[in-house]
Order: sequence, then structure tokens, then C-alpha cells
Amino acid sequence: MEIPASDPKAGERTYYARLGEAGLAHARAKPFSDEECGRHLSNFGAVLQLIGKPPQRILDCGCGTGWTSLFLARAGHHVTGLDISAQAVAIAREMAADAQLANVDFVAEDYEAFSASDAFDVVLFYDALHHAEDESAALRVAYRALKKGGLLLAIEPGEGHGASEGAKHAVATYGVHEKDMPPKKAWAIGKQIGFRQKLFLPYPHEWSRAAFRKDFRGTSSTMALLGERIWGFFRAATMIMRARRAGMLLMWK
Repeated sequence: MEIPASDPKAGERTYYARLGEAGLAHARAKPFSDEECGRHLSNFGAVLQLIGKPPQRILDCGCGTGWTSLFLARAGHHVTGLDISAQAVAIAREMAADAQLANVDFVAEDYEAFSASDAFDVVLFYDALHHAEDESAALRVAYRALKKGGLLLAIEPGEGHGASEGAKHAVATYGVHEKDMPPKKAWAIGKQIGFRQKLFLPYPHEWSRAAFRKDFRGTSSTMALLGERIWGFFRAATMIMRARRAGMLLMWK
């Protein structure tokens, strides 16, 4: 099926129908099937820490075949997974049934038009907001869906994503939306909608990768340890400054 370049929304709806058997097998097995499994697990560990103790009511926007929703449900939360692709939602429901999870349900609907008010403690966009046709509409839906004091958590590609080879391939092959979605952009929209507070955090997987440089590994000399600590301080400061351009965004209603 050819998707016109002018209709990325149709590309989003038919994405999973066009993946083929190998692509669907990969989607079912995420995050463990993904070459960036370590990044996903590191970042999602932070998600579980940030959303608080279960049971929270969580709206998982752009959940795809549901691995994020299933993780949250296994952790004891009550989850509604939302995706524009009916095929993705069918797979997610099947996997939830196989796992015998009664605290998760899935809805095949566009997260830019979903109708819910004051219903959720947390709204999550995990690698999903950058697929929006209108991110302002998506964030307005999230704002309405949250209870007073509720949390929106977005973990998205930062600056430069839209020009990456992977993004260009996805657009050319599947006709989907791919764009930059740095936290500062989402916050600029969010504060106009009514979100009252924000926090930018570095990606956890970057902290893990930076924690122990091989330059200093296997030595206990005073100068090497001092160098490691100085380097760690500047590395941490740099990551915190970069978080506005490529990091995690938390916004409260």
C-alpha cells in the first residue's frame, strides 16, 4: 500500500500492517528484540521511579504493541494504552491476555483526539510525541486527561532526530511522522496550555554510560582518581545543561 507523502497520519495507522512478519516479531518482543534494549530498560527504570508507587492510573500515549503499558501493569499500575494503529492494539490486547493482566486495557484511537477529563494520575509519551501531526493537540489532550496535580512524562528524541538516517528511512518507507521533539519545545507548548511546572532531566542511559570511563579503569592512583572525579563533575554539568535539548521532560498540571 502506497501512503501519500502528504498524509503521514495514514502512514501511522497502517505502519504495523506494513512491517511484515519479521517486523511484527520484533515489535512483539520489544524492548528485548531492539538493538537499543539497554537504553530502553535504563530509561524505563527511571519512568517507574518517577511516576511513584502503584497503583497510579496511567494513560500511555502512542503505546504501539504495548510493551511500555505491560511493564507498567506488571508493576501494579492501572494502565490505558492508546495507539492510532488498530493492528498494534490488537497485538497489545493479545499479549496482555497471554500475560493474564487485568489492570491494562488498550484503545485504538488517535492520541490527538482522545476524550478523557481529570481521569489519570500520569500521562506518558515514550518515544511517541515526535510522531504527532500536531503536538499541541496531543498535549492538550494530555492536559485534559490529567487530574489536578497530575504528571506528564515525555521521553523523546531530542534535537537532530528528524534529520537522522533512521528517521528519514521511516518517513520514506512507511510515510510516518518523524520530527525533533526536544524537551524545551514540548515545555514551550505545555506552559501555554496550562502546565504549571516543569523539570528537565538527563537520559538515565547517558549517566550509566558516563559513570566509569575506561581511561581510569583498573587504576587506583591518586591522580587518576582525581581526574575521574573532575571529569565526572564536568560531564554531569554538561548533561544537565543538554537536558533541555535532549532529555526527559516532566510537567505537572
